[in-house]
Amino acid sequence: MKRKIENYLNSKDKNEYSNLDKIFELYLSGDIKNLLSKYAGVGVYPTINKLGKTIQLNYNYHNIYVIIDFFEDKYNVVVYHAGINAEDLEKLFIDNEYPNDFNLEKLIKELDEKIKNHPKLKDTTLIEKKKKTYSLIAWISLCLPILICGSIALYCVITENSIKGNIWWGILFIVIPLIIWFIFDVKSKRLK
Repeated sequence: MKRKIENYLNSKDKNEYSNLDKIFELYLSGDIKNLLSKYAGVGVYPTINKLGKTIQLNYNYHNIYVIIDFFEDKYNVVVYHAGINAEDLEKLFIDNEYPNDFNLEKLIKELDEKIKNHPKLKDTTLIEKKKKTYSLIAWISLCLPILICGSIALYCVITENSIKGNIWWGILFIVIPLIIWFIFDVKSKRLK
């Protein structure tokens, strides 16, 4: 796609660039990624085809998401919170005409103000940390029975000895870690 955009921009003089062309130029230079570097979930999706030219920017700050669609003659913006239903989301799309002094950096700063003052903004940092911790505990608990059983099997093969255990060994080394894995895996997936 980058080559297609480069060819498109090279076919025009810089003084003929539209606002969309300037955004394509920022995309090629990597400036869009730099502008959005403090946000999570950054996605930049350019399109050039027979139907037209567009570029979409997606990013989020904690639980607030932003989608900006740039077209040749207008752009639309939506700022919404996680968990919004589809009908309410459609109502939030706002079409805007490009102002004479359009600047992407200025637009992102304006949206930043909207995000930081959004009534549904929650700090999700603690939830993300808990999610990672629960996932780590779950994976360790899942790997523990495999590691123990593998070590016992390797010991038996190398030393040609056999190990006799009872049901309590199976419960201790297999069942309990699997139960812990299941509990923490479910807990990490339920956190929002």
